[in-house]
Amino acid sequence: MHTFPYGAVLKIQREFSLADIYQKMEAMKRCGMNTVVVWPAVFWWENRAHAHYPFQTGIAILEHAEQLGMKVIMELAGQITSLEYAPDFLMKDDYYAVKQDGSLKNDARVFDCLNYNHPEIKQLVKQNFTAAAGAYKGFSALYGYDILNETMFTSYDRYTLQLFRQWLETKYGTIERLNEVWDRAYFGWHQVEFTSWLWPSVMPFVDWQQFRKANVGMILSEWRGYVKAVDPDRPTIADNIHSMVASDQFYDRPHDDWNVAEHVDEFGISFYPKENVAGMPHYKRWETFVGAHSATRTGRFWISEMQSHHRNMFNPGSTVLPHELKWWVLEAISHGAKGMVFWKWDPFIKGNQTSGRGLVDAKGAVTPRAEAAAELAGILKEHAAEFMTYEPEQPHAAIVYDKLTHDFTKVFTNAVPEETNLYIDSIAGLYECLWELNIPVKFITPEDVKSGKANAFRVLFLSNQIVMDKEFAAALAHFAEQGGTVIADGKFGEIREDGILHEDLPGGALNPLLGYRTIDIDPLQLAITLQEAGTNEAGGLPGFFERKLLQVESEHVEVWGRYADDAPAVLASPVGQGRMIYLSTLLWYGYHKKPDPDILRFLQGLDAELGLSLHASSDPRLRLCTLRGEDGLLLFVFNYHDEPIASDLVVNGVDAPAAEVAELVRRSAVDAVCEDNRLLLKAAIPSKATAIYHVSWGNKR
Repeated sequence: MHTFPYGAVLKIQREFSLADIYQKMEAMKRCGMNTVVVWPAVFWWENRAHAHYPFQTGIAILEHAEQLGMKVIMELAGQITSLEYAPDFLMKDDYYAVKQDGSLKNDARVFDCLNYNHPEIKQLVKQNFTAAAGAYKGFSALYGYDILNETMFTSYDRYTLQLFRQWLETKYGTIERLNEVWDRAYFGWHQVEFTSWLWPSVMPFVDWQQFRKANVGMILSEWRGYVKAVDPDRPTIADNIHSMVASDQFYDRPHDDWNVAEHVDEFGISFYPKENVAGMPHYKRWETFVGAHSATRTGRFWISEMQSHHRNMFNPGSTVLPHELKWWVLEAISHGAKGMVFWKWDPFIKGNQTSGRGLVDAKGAVTPRAEAAAELAGILKEHAAEFMTYEPEQPHAAIVYDKLTHDFTKVFTNAVPEETNLYIDSIAGLYECLWELNIPVKFITPEDVKSGKANAFRVLFLSNQIVMDKEFAAALAHFAEQGGTVIADGKFGEIREDGILHEDLPGGALNPLLGYRTIDIDPLQLAITLQEAGTNEAGGLPGFFERKLLQVESEHVEVWGRYADDAPAVLASPVGQGRMIYLSTLLWYGYHKKPDPDILRFLQGLDAELGLSLHASSDPRLRLCTLRGEDGLLLFVFNYHDEPIASDLVVNGVDAPAAEVAELVRRSAVDAVCEDNRLLLKAAIPSKATAIYHVSWGNKR
């Protein structure tokens, strides 16, 4: 029996009686929800005479959930540590994280982290998590535990410094090697200190950022172990905010989707797409979900917190409209989300977000948002088997995301802060172009390329990939030799993984395969004239930011485009059965800054040659996304416009003599024709709406 977890967070206030809590849970059940996230999971305000203090309230909630047939996720670590594992009566100043200047991080108006590396904090967390799991594990209504909501941690204390030194020793092996890379003169590891001095080498910054990400994984691994030691069969969940590949907003927490997903059973994200009237662009929401899905080992991810309404009392621009809520939920599910939790069920009654959030109003009355949530609940319940078992369709193209390049770009832009988000914005520009053309992609890492996982794709995109080590270069070369196409733009292989500038540019260790070399750079005459194959038709491209002045040294290099002074701008180099295409300007960063239709036309030409699209719409305004299973697929068609759109749709890869098609939202059958391994159907999508077509087939040819 498949059930799609669907619910909301119930923030338990001390003002609530058990009757109040039960009433809210029953209303959630009537709304079609089957899951409730309870936060906090420990209730220090209970009467200490209770036999199960401080878990009596949680036990009562689980008992009532069993009666209702609902599942409960206990959120063990949210964002009010004083109501969790570090109550005020146990708190000490020494438990606070430490700022770089040595002062305590105890002056934040909203949540900040304690020192998770402090041995006494570790013990407090262990005691609390162990006790909570012991109190709750016997209830069938318990789904699992959220062990760290919206991960974050930074501290410059002595315990963290010792861990950092150990991490450095593991990475470098000898103090002499660290001295070479950092350009320092230590005699022993005990002399290494936190430093912001980057004049001789930027590696202290890069290593610190890499360690911070790894440290969050260490913490999650410990905390997961505390729970699993008591309740080994229930899943653990941890959440980031949005996706590290789609936003730099949370870089400093730090956020590492891959690291977090590796250390828990279920990876989740908090998702708040609307801070103002405009909200997050449509493509950016899709990019966020693709990023979350790509980071997981299993492809499963949760929306652990989905924005339900405006952020606080004085932020009306963030008001959530019913059609927006439907978009966001279906966008997430169409990209592989296997659990959906709203933040939150009812509005805050006190605190920084008073009157904000909530699917229902302050009296618990149903709102249009709750009605939209209930409508979605009906669809999810009726077709839970497909939503839970079908997976995002494998695309033909992938974008390489590199944490190391991300960190290097951050430190190199210290002197030019207006470009600090260049790497993520460059990837965003590329993703937006692909999204505009209905070309799906995944994000993969250099480690994926080295392991051979990239062989599942026809094309790899690299954008401003400044780091190029020998192993990564060899893996990219192998990918191309086997028939793959590598498309790179902008900065390309500038440095080694230890921060040393490559002599052979562009590409570093890839340079001998390219057949050209860098002479210089300048920001002049950036307009490009296209003139050769692979560009669909003669036209132009707007260069952006800079251009590399290249000297072609091999007769095998094809020059597809030139700058106004005849310098080569777009080049294609044959490599084995494949090739490497290089755009010698920051093309995708330019598209992010100022979208240009010529760039879309160029990408359309590449799509026509490389076959990157999976499906097609005769009206380019519609956006398509698919989940595929053994017995069929779900085709999601999004109309973000103010008027209804009618369109012919082509679904490729339907190798069957006939197929049954039903539209799930409006619950109607749809006429469709199967021919030449394709499914042809006509769609009519109302304004600001989404259609979900369930395509099922019988015996294949």
